[in-house]
Amino acid sequence: MKAALILVGTELLNGGMLDTNSLYIAEELNKYGIEIEFKITVRDFMDEILKTIDYAKKNVDLVIMSGGLGPTIDDITKEAIGKYLNKPLIVEDDELAELKEKFKKANINFIKINVKEVEKPQGAVSFKNDVGMAPAIYIDGIAAFPGVPRELYNMFPKFISWYSKEKKLLKDGIYIKDILTFGMAESLLDESIREFFTEDGIYYEFLVKNYGILIRLQSTESNKNKVEKIVEKIYNKIGMYIFGEDEDRLEKKVVQMVTDLGMNISTAESCTGGMIASRLVDVPGVSSVLKEGVVTYSNEAKIKRLGVKKETLEKYGAVSEETAREMVLGLDSDIAIATTGIAGPDGGTQEKPVGLVYIGIRVKDKVYVERKIFNGSRNKVRERAMLQSLFSLIKILKKGESNE
Repeated sequence: MKAALILVGTELLNGGMLDTNSLYIAEELNKYGIEIEFKITVRDFMDEILKTIDYAKKNVDLVIMSGGLGPTIDDITKEAIGKYLNKPLIVEDDELAELKEKFKKANINFIKINVKEVEKPQGAVSFKNDVGMAPAIYIDGIAAFPGVPRELYNMFPKFISWYSKEKKLLKDGIYIKDILTFGMAESLLDESIREFFTEDGIYYEFLVKNYGILIRLQSTESNKNKVEKIVEKIYNKIGMYIFGEDEDRLEKKVVQMVTDLGMNISTAESCTGGMIASRLVDVPGVSSVLKEGVVTYSNEAKIKRLGVKKETLEKYGAVSEETAREMVLGLDSDIAIATTGIAGPDGGTQEKPVGLVYIGIRVKDKVYVERKIFNGSRNKVRERAMLQSLFSLIKILKKGESNE
């Protein structure tokens, strides 16, 4: 089955807003075997929206629209769908009552223009919006959602579940297994695992995420055992670069592993400025293992807070293996992570270039220090250092488990 995405919003074309919905929609459709043939972004102009709908309807099975479902004058998506299908816009009493109740609970005055949020072409099916006002709709092969990401994320699963049943898409259910990797380039991953995919009906793709590269294996439920055998082969081949599966994330894996070990963890950050601690705090239940997180940006802070020797800083500098080692030794916890580096854009030398980061990790009495050079902007260097720190700790803890 083929689908098309139509993103409605002048702000998406003039740089006023970034599209974050397409990736989510594509991944969700992929789970049901629906392929996106093309994506078009249009301004909030009726003639342009109508032309785009017409083109999409003539070329694909399902048209998904995002944006333009609000109450303002430029929110015309549902009106355009009605015009294209020659359907009048209607308001159902129960949906209007529900909308008014939402405004009441939010202590917002309901005015006449807000009725527009529950208007829809006659015959359209609605999908309840649990986190916003305007419901999503579907009619005659066209689905429309608000452009607000959290509202889309709330309603899209309801729609696609309903749609798949209506169209009987899952005769043999889709089976997906995600393998999460870090530290290996996409081209090398492909070269390493390509040989395992020799059977028809089992596919793989790479999705670059902000936490690494996801290898997605997809087939049908009837092929689940075959997929799992391929997963085992992948682990045997590139296991040192794998940190989890499916819903795992680096920070979740760290918290889980530290918890399972019955230990606690602290961080001392210079160049990453608290990013590691912040990621760990994102994980529910981290309070049981996270002892403290400190930002020791200046040499004075490193000396006073962590006990880094003045002589070490004078002889080797703040950005050095020796300083990273003393930073983790200055934390009072079972496990410690420290970062010190040159994030840029200035401050680098030939000996210590911009992007140089030392990552210190201590597990009980054993200390590990890694020297890494990351490319990119200041924020990119800091983000990569944070991710690498978490991944390196996972590798160390895994190695410790295997040696027990």
